[in-house]
Amino acid sequence: MSRASRKARRASAPPPSGGLPPAFLERLAQIVPADRLDAVVTSFHAPSAVGFRLAPRVPGADAALEALAAEGIPFSAVDGVPGAFTVPPGLRAALLASAPYAAGQVYVQNVSSQLPVHALAPQPGERVLDLCAAPGSKTGQIAAVDGVEVVAVEKVRGRAYKLRANLLAQSLPHVEVRTADGAHVWRHEPEAFDRVLLDAPCSTEGRFRADDAETTRYWSPRKIQEMRDAQRRLLIGAVQALRPGGTLIYATCTFAPEENEGSLSRALRTFGDAVEVVDAGLPLGGAVGRHAQPPLAAWRDRAFHPGTARALRVLPGEGLEAFFVARIVKHGSTLRTSDAD
Repeated sequence: MSRASRKARRASAPPPSGGLPPAFLERLAQIVPADRLDAVVTSFHAPSAVGFRLAPRVPGADAALEALAAEGIPFSAVDGVPGAFTVPPGLRAALLASAPYAAGQVYVQNVSSQLPVHALAPQPGERVLDLCAAPGSKTGQIAAVDGVEVVAVEKVRGRAYKLRANLLAQSLPHVEVRTADGAHVWRHEPEAFDRVLLDAPCSTEGRFRADDAETTRYWSPRKIQEMRDAQRRLLIGAVQALRPGGTLIYATCTFAPEENEGSLSRALRTFGDAVEVVDAGLPLGGAVGRHAQPPLAAWRDRAFHPGTARALRVLPGEGLEAFFVARIVKHGSTLRTSDAD
């Protein structure tokens, strides 16, 4: 075989799948459109651009980009995602060794992870609840908005300590951190928040790396079911904590339909006309637009609630991890008399 023939054969060969659970790959082929599947599988093997944002409350953050440039670290603004930047894959170590990072002016956060807060769009004067808030990446984004009152909830005590430390490092001491079960917050403060963010614990399939067995170590179909059950409980609590007229963002970093469309569908059927999924309001230009996909209408012969169609899937690529984002508005009270007692 000639060199040209071997090169052509390599170019047409399917992407490698080693290091990823076969059952996961089988499911992935049923979730991702056929014309995008090879690129998605390849993304688990290829190094990814490193996302970051500035921590605007940290002194000197306004000059951090100039400082990075002076250190010879190239970065690019992400089109359509205000405040998001990336550096090339091979420069992660250089970014973490930079003076702006050491000073806390630069916060490393994948661009997809920044999207839920853009969809949430907190406004001055509002009271915002961030459930499952640790380690504090999205909490920091919310709290950086002037005039927003933030309550950040984390169930695990050790992670709550890390959350507090992370917020202090971002010069955000005004955030109220609670160690509590996010599903129960509404029982003490029913319909008390203007906006709620539920970046739910999930099977983290969007963060799988083929060369890092730890990223897939705990994955299994059973794990997906466990996460689904926890998410549905949290999502019910999130809706109950949201005031009528308010906005709720439900997000995960997994592909699993049970955890995405499935959990969302259950909430829509539970609360009926009191809640509605609306357009996520995310930028559909640039990288996000190129990797955005509509949600699934059904999974394994079970149809989802039609309202889930306005949610958004983001496939990995160009520095983006897989993410699922749904924006929910609440039209009326979901509390019964017995709930409020």
